[in-house]
Amino acid sequence: RKAAKLQRTPVWLTVDDFWLMEQAYELAALRTKMLGFAWHVDHILPLQGKTVSGLHVPMNLQVIPGVENIRKGNR
Repeated sequence: RKAAKLQRTPVWLTVDDFWLMEQAYELAALRTKMLGFAWHVDHILPLQGKTVSGLHVPMNLQVIPGVENIRKGNR
């Protein structure tokens, strides 16, 4: 999974893009702590989709409840 994320991270990302992605992970951790249930950073277009693969970029990330992310799978 980590290798797939690295392979799908474009070289043209800026420092601001990396900051936005870091903020998404921090928001997920904060929501988990505050609300008492898991929140995940989800790739809207999966990094390892069967027909389409998304990129590891800020525009492809969303913070959603963990149960929704697990239910969604790679779809």
